[in-house]
Amino acid sequence: MSKRMFGARMRWLKALPLVGLTVVLAALAISTLANAQSRNGGLREQLFDLYARLSPADIPALSPFEIIRIDRESIERIGPWPWPRSLLGELVTAADVAGAKGVVLAVGVDRPDPLSPQTIGDFWLAGARDNVLAEQLALLPKTDLVLARAFTLTDGAIALGDTAGEKYANDLTLERADIKLANGVRPSGAAVSPYYGLPAARAQFPVNSDLAASAALTVSALPADRDGVVRSATLLWSVAGKPAPLTALEAARIAAGAASINITPDDSAVSAVGQTLRSVSIGAGAIPVTSLGAIRIYPPRRLDNPSISAWKLLDNGTSLGQLSGKVVIIGLDKDIGGAIKTTRGEFATVDIQTLIARQLVSGQSLARPGWMGYLEAIAVMLLGAAAIMWSQRLEFWKATGVAAALSATLLLISLAAASFSGMLFDPISPSLALFLGAFSVAGGRSLGVVLKDDNVRGSFQGSLPEPTMKKVREEGSSELLGGVRRPVTILACELRLLDEDIERIAQTPAEVTNVIAAGSVHLKKAIIDAGGAADQAEGGKLFAYFNAPLENADHVRAGCSAALRLVESMDKINAEIEAAPRTRGVQLHLAIGIATGECFVGPMGHGRANRYSAVGEPVELAAFLSRQAAHYGPAIICDETVHRKTHHHFAFLELDRLRERGAERAFNIFALVGNPFIKSSKGYRALEEAHRAMLTAYREGDYLTARSHLNKAKQSPGARIALFDIYEDRIIAMADQGGAPENWDGAQVVTF
Repeated sequence: MSKRMFGARMRWLKALPLVGLTVVLAALAISTLANAQSRNGGLREQLFDLYARLSPADIPALSPFEIIRIDRESIERIGPWPWPRSLLGELVTAADVAGAKGVVLAVGVDRPDPLSPQTIGDFWLAGARDNVLAEQLALLPKTDLVLARAFTLTDGAIALGDTAGEKYANDLTLERADIKLANGVRPSGAAVSPYYGLPAARAQFPVNSDLAASAALTVSALPADRDGVVRSATLLWSVAGKPAPLTALEAARIAAGAASINITPDDSAVSAVGQTLRSVSIGAGAIPVTSLGAIRIYPPRRLDNPSISAWKLLDNGTSLGQLSGKVVIIGLDKDIGGAIKTTRGEFATVDIQTLIARQLVSGQSLARPGWMGYLEAIAVMLLGAAAIMWSQRLEFWKATGVAAALSATLLLISLAAASFSGMLFDPISPSLALFLGAFSVAGGRSLGVVLKDDNVRGSFQGSLPEPTMKKVREEGSSELLGGVRRPVTILACELRLLDEDIERIAQTPAEVTNVIAAGSVHLKKAIIDAGGAADQAEGGKLFAYFNAPLENADHVRAGCSAALRLVESMDKINAEIEAAPRTRGVQLHLAIGIATGECFVGPMGHGRANRYSAVGEPVELAAFLSRQAAHYGPAIICDETVHRKTHHHFAFLELDRLRERGAERAFNIFALVGNPFIKSSKGYRALEEAHRAMLTAYREGDYLTARSHLNKAKQSPGARIALFDIYEDRIIAMADQGGAPENWDGAQVVTF
């Protein structure tokens, strides 16, 4: 490849990050626009939560609402929950007598009253055939009717339960609602169509007709974001094709003295089932809402809602002057009805409904209009392009500093917009675009420098054999060092000191590291001399790769030869350690695991920190085998493939049969004990024959024969290793158990 061609290729590679960034910025802009109104929680919503805490709503401390709280004390005094609706009717009547402007029941009435005579007769006496008792129950007043009569005396509202709407806001679906069927909801201006697309709500059971006629039907559901936090409230719902307000909205209407809830359609965004909403008003000011008719809950600095216990209202209703002129909201305490998670903690549903009602009366809101997503998407593209332009003219740190300064400015603008105009602008995506632009240009520069720098070839000096380095220097390119996938023989080498040797030189800690470092240098040189690529790992661990970078058809045999040479080199290494006064009597021990198979090999790093390494199961297997040397005794342990391909040339002993935990197939491991001369010796043949016979008898469960062959093997020269002690213990254990288990193949379960 000529220098001109090489330079052109480098320019193309240098521009590659910019091409990729353009795609990333476009994807980020599209994602920003698509998720502009989504309610998944996440970093954006947490940032808006922070804005609400830094600049809380300016809601008057004097609340026009009073909560009648059905709490633990009321239940202890009056009776267990649920209470009959006749008792709830008494609460409504007592509040009206105490001068309440209106009463809102925030407890769901879309289930049959379990304590009503009709429910008892329909369900509890079904099949009892007790006509007399049934007739007596029929004469008792209906609890729903008692509650309905109480509401006829006041301006009031009832509610569908929390489960009327979806649990999560993103799951809400729009349903057609006919505005002409609504009581108390009026469109503003000339409506194009009487049909509106509103989030669907479902009553669990039909609401009693008398009760529905006596009070406005509302929905108390507060769907949460995907992180489980309730941040927004849907103000209008569609219930059986009729518009129904949120419980808090109806309470706010009563408090404001408005005759109706006025809605303004958004003519620019019409859903498939009808017009969508632009704003809702209960007085002079219009409150902007999302396409799902929702507002963001905007709490004040103090979240205290005035309240009294239900039992006090029943006992002292006429003397409770604090109810005069207020809208009373009856609801369950969080200990009874459960808590809702909000940005300011966990509260009862009635507290959140009251907070929303106070917000609606005050006209405070934080809005995120539909066009905000377009603005943020445009900001992503423009700021990303600007970052690319200035980053090409500035140094990396200066370009990053400009991006950081502009991001901080965007954050301040976003906070100011929320504080002074109530608009929620998300600065996260535009800020991300700024940093992506700065980093991509820096990445392009770095890539061009690294690929053009001839020092990249020198970064592997001392890790690759000389024939490989020579070819790299001659070709003048790094193609030879590119990542490939091919069969590779892996040597996992580990140098270690025995515990007693470490204690001997523990007073001079530097000597411990110096000994292992010196041994690693010798081993690395021996690997390179044997034609392998050396890769230094942590501590005294190294890896050697054969058949990479240069191909070697006989790489398995080359790896075995190199392993034997490494073991021989330990004599020279330990001689140097023995010669030093401070380390006299200390010896390094070498353990080697050999495995072969398909691996990904190539450079892993950049510049001078580059290293030639491999990734794949054989690497993990070789490391596992090297750790078994301390257990079995021999210094070199190989897998089945290495043994199968080289057993005709080298001397091996089969060590064990293993099975990885959870695997069905077992595999054998072998010790490489010598070169071809050792293999041809009589002593090795006698040892190998006795050992093989012992293994056969052991795996067949014949412990008497196995013990006989084991004793014969232990008499061979060089047989004083831990391997034979291991099998002696196993044979004794097998004899004590009366033989091997059924269907036993002799495999030991291990974990890599």
